[in-house]
Amino acid sequence: MKRMIVALAIAGLSVAASASPPPGSVGPPARGTLAQAPGKGDAGLAAFRTALEQDGFEVHRGDTIALNFVGLWCAGTPIPGYGSALYSNNQRYLQLLVPRSAKQPEQLTSVFQLDPAEAIVLIGLTPPPERYFGFTPFLRYRVMADGSKQQIWATVGDIVNNATVKTTGSTPFDSPVAFIFTPDRGTDARVRKALLRAGYPAAIINTSVFPAALLNLGHGDKGDEFAVVLRNALWEEGAEDDGEAYIDNPPLSLYRVTPTTATTANPFPVPPLRVRGTGQTEIGMMKSLDRLRDAIIDSVTAVNPGYSHEDVPTEPKDYEGYDYIQRGIDPLGDARDAFALFAGYMPEWDMKDEITLEDDEFLMVYGVNHVATGKATYMNFNIYASRLEDGKVPLGGADDRTMAGSAAAYLPADPAANLMYAFKVSRNCQNEPNCLTLALDGCSRLTIDKDTVLGLLFRMYLEPATKVGAAMPEILYDRVMKFSPRAP
Repeated sequence: MKRMIVALAIAGLSVAASASPPPGSVGPPARGTLAQAPGKGDAGLAAFRTALEQDGFEVHRGDTIALNFVGLWCAGTPIPGYGSALYSNNQRYLQLLVPRSAKQPEQLTSVFQLDPAEAIVLIGLTPPPERYFGFTPFLRYRVMADGSKQQIWATVGDIVNNATVKTTGSTPFDSPVAFIFTPDRGTDARVRKALLRAGYPAAIINTSVFPAALLNLGHGDKGDEFAVVLRNALWEEGAEDDGEAYIDNPPLSLYRVTPTTATTANPFPVPPLRVRGTGQTEIGMMKSLDRLRDAIIDSVTAVNPGYSHEDVPTEPKDYEGYDYIQRGIDPLGDARDAFALFAGYMPEWDMKDEITLEDDEFLMVYGVNHVATGKATYMNFNIYASRLEDGKVPLGGADDRTMAGSAAAYLPADPAANLMYAFKVSRNCQNEPNCLTLALDGCSRLTIDKDTVLGLLFRMYLEPATKVGAAMPEILYDRVMKFSPRAP
C-alpha cells in the first residue's frame, strides 16, 4: 500500500489512514525492536496515548513513507509543482505522513498545517550507522501578501542530526529516540510528561521547535504548510541492507497531538542557531590547489596535444533557510547542516553556464577533501542532467570515501595531494581510474548525449567541531574545468 500512495503523499494530497497501522500499534515488523528498553513496544505506545488522552489531548496515528525523487521522476510521477527530481542526493529519504487535522484524522498528508498548541510526535529508533542523518522540518508553502500560494522549501531552523540527537544508545545509530515537533512550550512539557509516564526516559526526548514568531500557524486558507523529512547519506560499510530496510519499513511511530480544549498560547522563542565556523580555514591550501590545477592541465595536454581548457565558476548557494523565507524564495530544500557549492547550469540558483560534453570532451572536477581537512563529516559532488525536461537527476558523482589518492596521480611528490582529490567526468571513461561515466541506470525517460546540459552540486555536511555546516569564508571552493579539442 505504501508504494501505491507515494506520489499522492509527497504531493501533499490526502491518502486513506487505512495505509497506517491501527492506533496503539507499532506497525509491521522492522529491523531492530522497540522492546529493547522500558517504554518500548505496544505497551509503551498505548501507555503514551492513554497518558495524553487523560491530559486532554486527541491523539491520531500517522505514518512514514520512503521518498525517492529520482525514482518518481523516472516513473513519470514527479512532485507536482516541480516536475523533476530536484537535484536529489543519491540516497533515499524518509517522509513523515501526518493526519491532516484532528477533524480529518483519516487523511494522511506529507504537507501539513499545525495549530499553535499542537505537536507531531515521533517515537522509535534512529537509523543504522551512516555518515549523516537529520530529521529536517521545512516550511513548504506560504500564502503571500497578494494572496498567492508560494512554494518555499526552506528549513525553519537547526536540525536534529546524528551529532546532536539525544538518545541513550552507545552511538547515535540504532538507538531509542523520541521527537516532539511543536511551537508551544506548554504542549512540549505535557507531551514530555506523557512520555515519561509511559516509561520513555528523558534522555531520548528531542524537541524540534516550530518558531511561532517566524510562521503563520493554524489551519485554514492563510496557514503555512510544513513537511518533515529524514535526510540521510552514506550508509556505513556493512549497514547498507539494514539502512535500506529502515527506509522501507522504519521502526517509528508517529502521532498528531491536539488539545481538546482551548489553551493559553505559550510559544517558544526562536531558538538560537548553532554558530557556523571555527576560525580555522582551508585558504592556506589555495596555492596547493593551484598546483593541482596546473598539474591536471599538463597531464591532459601531454596525452591530448592541442586540447584547450575552460574554468567553470563554482559559487556558494543555499546557505540559510531563514534568508530564503524572508525573501520568499524557494531554495529547493536547504540545510543548515550543510555548505553547498554549485556550478554549470543550475537555473534555480542563477547559475547559467550550459555545460555539454561531446564524445571527445570531458570535465575535471577537483578540490580539497573537506573531510580530510576536518571541515565536514561527509562530502560529495554530483553531476546532474539539469534541464527541467531532463529531470534534474544525478548522472554520477563521488564522495570522500573514494577520493583518497585521486590527486596523487597528478602531484605524486606533494604531501598536500593527500588532502585533495581530482576526478574526470566523461560520457565514456573506458575503465580509466578516477573517472566517472555519466549514466542513469534503469531510467528510460532520459537519454544522455552531447546535448545533455549538466550542472554540478558539491555538498559538505556537518563540521565536527560545530555540528552544523561549515562557514562560507572557511572553505576553499571546489573547482571544475572543461577540456575540449576545440577552442572554448
